[in-house]
Amino acid sequence: MRPRMRVLLVGLAMLLPGLGLAGGALAYRWHVSSEADRLRADGVPVTAHVSDRAGGGGRGSGADRIEVSYRYGSKQYSTWIPCAGGTGCHRTPGPTMAVWVDPAAPEKFVAANGHTNGSLSFLMSWTAIPVGLVFAVLGGVGVVLVIRTRDDQWA
Repeated sequence: MRPRMRVLLVGLAMLLPGLGLAGGALAYRWHVSSEADRLRADGVPVTAHVSDRAGGGGRGSGADRIEVSYRYGSKQYSTWIPCAGGTGCHRTPGPTMAVWVDPAAPEKFVAANGHTNGSLSFLMSWTAIPVGLVFAVLGGVGVVLVIRTRDDQWA
């Protein structure tokens, strides 16, 4: 395979996923935020129990998170959500927490700390956006390099 074609393929292989990661992370953040706003307005208030805490103990320990459990109707729901903002929990939350549950889909909720059932996705990480942009820029440079140079310069 010619060097020009290799550079083009590598450039596209970096550009497209980079744009997808950055755009996907932004779109997912917007979706989670609008879902939280909707649930605060239309959700049914329920008391959830904080049953466990994990992560946040140091570098590489994962997100500082809590496990919340609640009953809606006759069914019990349980999931992990971030404990607090980007800096984690400064103290362990109390044994209960208010959540607003979507009556049409009870597994969806927003907690009193502002996090939803989708808040632990890797797309919610602020680093996903700049990493995606770096890949997109590097891939874009490769594609532009191939487009702007002549074939005889690649020999």
